[in-house]
Amino acid sequence: QGYQGLRELQSQHNVSLFLQLVASSDPQTKVQFLQLLVVLSSKSEAVQNLVRSDKDATAHLFSSLDNDQPMVRRWAMKLIYCISDGHPAGVPLPPSPAKENVVNTLASILTNSPDVEERSTAAGIISQLPADDVIIDEILRKSEALKAIHEVICSTDQEYNGIKSTTDLGTSLLENALAALLRYTEPTKPELQQQVGKLDLYPPLIRVLSRGTSLAKQRTATALANLSISTSLSVFDTTIMAKQASNSVPQLMKLFPSIYGWCSTSSENQNLCSVHGSACSPRDTFCLVKADAVRPLVQSLSDADSGVAEAALMALETLLTDQSTLSHAAAAIVDNQGVVAILQVLEKGSSSPKSRALHLFQKILQHTTISDPLFQRSERILIQLLQDDALKKKAALVLKQMNIIPEQSSYF
Repeated sequence: QGYQGLRELQSQHNVSLFLQLVASSDPQTKVQFLQLLVVLSSKSEAVQNLVRSDKDATAHLFSSLDNDQPMVRRWAMKLIYCISDGHPAGVPLPPSPAKENVVNTLASILTNSPDVEERSTAAGIISQLPADDVIIDEILRKSEALKAIHEVICSTDQEYNGIKSTTDLGTSLLENALAALLRYTEPTKPELQQQVGKLDLYPPLIRVLSRGTSLAKQRTATALANLSISTSLSVFDTTIMAKQASNSVPQLMKLFPSIYGWCSTSSENQNLCSVHGSACSPRDTFCLVKADAVRPLVQSLSDADSGVAEAALMALETLLTDQSTLSHAAAAIVDNQGVVAILQVLEKGSSSPKSRALHLFQKILQHTTISDPLFQRSERILIQLLQDDALKKKAALVLKQMNIIPEQSSYF
């Protein structure tokens, strides 16, 4: 009977009626129907789609972001987030110029609102804004939203250090702020990435890997992966240019031997990255090694949440994209106990992280050596994986690479 009543509440007729009442009622009644719609939407994808498809109703919801009644504004935002979270099209924004006003209002709420829950919801909605919209990117670039995200991460860092107390609302704000940060780290959005590089964001961001909730860790690792893959591409370009320039060095040495000697001595004193050398030295260039992120990422592989392990593996993989630095990158992962953590994922992880861990382990084996005890342990784990239908072929390839099974094995 209760189930039947819920189905009636979720009908197209009733959802449409509730939306009309939201638009036409006094503030107190408006809040009650917004709360009801949030509950119904959280339980039913069909209700979410009914709300999304009602353009007049969504236009009213977005106009409520400027409402001077805090409870109306809060619950309108919650409903917008509920119908947007996880939807392929993201937030069902109104057409311009209302669209621009909505994005500016959300950025302003995240930046200026004294209400933590309101800021958290605004960050969550920003994270669900349509991804491939250059107008939205430009509004966010010009806004103070990224600085607000930075402040949230730094404030949480103080909480971790015992300077402030942590609350559930603060945890939610951090998780949603990190979700919003992902837009700024997208490799396809270099102008937004440059803004991230200008802030002193990396140290507190990396500490989230050690101290945050599983969801915060997952989003942080994904952000680091995005930033790192962009660096790998730019470092690759820099390496090519350096090789081209090196062809002229012998001539320069002959012409200016004393100057060349002074320059080379000076450059030797620089604190060079063990993987990229000087290619990742510009301040706005993010490097996992330079930022001391490799070990926290490796430690994240032991998180019980498979999403954290997979995001951390994805970030570590970005170190192994440039052929010219593969051996140094593999060594950096090994030196930070990476093989031990990868084997733990292969032994005890769920299927999706296992597949990624196996790919990473194979690449490491191709470009560096591991100790005999680890070699023997990996052999045992890989032989167990031969019983896994999804992974047995890949496991067999790695065992062949290790000279454990012959090339003509039935596993191929």
